[in-house]
Amino acid sequence: MKTKKTIQHIIRKYLKRKASKREEEQLFSFYSHIESQPDEWDEKIHGNKKVLEHILWQRINRSISDDQTIRKASDPFFSRLKIAMAVIVLCLAGVMLWLYQSIEKKEITERATVVPGSDRAVLQLADGRRVYLDSTASGEISFASGDAVRLSRKGELDYSHIEGVGHKPDLHTITVPRGGQFKVKLSDGTTVWLNASSSLTFPSYFSEDNRRVKLIGEGYFDVAKVTKKSNPQERLSFIVETDKQQVEVLGTVFNISAYPEEEQVKTTLIEGSVKVSPAHLFAPQLLKPGQQSVLNGEKFSIQQVNVGQSTAWKTGDFTFDEMPLEEIMRQLSRWYDVEVVYHGNIGKIKFGGSISRGKDIHEVLEVLKLTGIHFDLKGRRIMVTP
Repeated sequence: MKTKKTIQHIIRKYLKRKASKREEEQLFSFYSHIESQPDEWDEKIHGNKKVLEHILWQRINRSISDDQTIRKASDPFFSRLKIAMAVIVLCLAGVMLWLYQSIEKKEITERATVVPGSDRAVLQLADGRRVYLDSTASGEISFASGDAVRLSRKGELDYSHIEGVGHKPDLHTITVPRGGQFKVKLSDGTTVWLNASSSLTFPSYFSEDNRRVKLIGEGYFDVAKVTKKSNPQERLSFIVETDKQQVEVLGTVFNISAYPEEEQVKTTLIEGSVKVSPAHLFAPQLLKPGQQSVLNGEKFSIQQVNVGQSTAWKTGDFTFDEMPLEEIMRQLSRWYDVEVVYHGNIGKIKFGGSISRGKDIHEVLEVLKLTGIHFDLKGRRIMVTP
């Protein structure tokens, strides 16, 4: 049988009365095929067939009325025309089914290309090797020093068993790409959850008097309480460096958001206490549980906040509490690994709400449409218009 494109061509010729006898036979053959394969039509997917046929009848009637007057029912030509129209209706229905399925497959493919983030990262070792990690891998990764780190199927690197006897610690960096997240347990038992587009540089094991790491992006820290071997009565501090500040803790839970593309560096304390030292300030600032420090340029402030908004990503949610829409879109951009393009001025819109990070991006955008802003996803690009 001819392809659907050929059938479309014949239908157009038939409507213009330019189809040959052979082409008319092909139309009837196609009609017979549709009639013998009723299962090809699924009303749940393709809509109501009778409604579609009614629309097609109207279109055919309009096409015919443009260039001729319909004759009386007793006219033999009219009888033949009715049959031809019925054939064309069913042929067009078949063609529309084919086109609909093609469009549907394309839409499914496009939707499938934008999925929520997952457990994945890249570990760079001191010798320059790069190890690609995800939630499906497990086992051990050996270092040049002879030590090895454990990788679990839960998407976690575990350094907690490394003692580093007889050699200096190696410096490692774990980098989480856009559309990823990962968990690492450091040699002292401290656990760090890294958000999308973030990296942590740390030693393979900590020395007796120093616990220091460097963060780019966002990390949630649950710091182990460790005492100094030289003085068991004194706790060993844990220091997190970012590009613009340093955070010192003794044993606590906190979140740091220090993305280069964000104007603000936010440190949110969940429990314990931390000392925040912005690069331009001499005296460190002490945070209490439930407080958040905000560093914006040289402006530094401390405020009481709902810590749930800053830590929701770690438990698998987006939580927005009167958050600027542009900041929300940057979060979506990192998690779904998409580009956001603005057409027009969207103004100072803020949004509040919560939704799972495991949701399809279309569902998230449907929620954000409550702001009155329009979102159009094309491939991996979101167009935002007022």
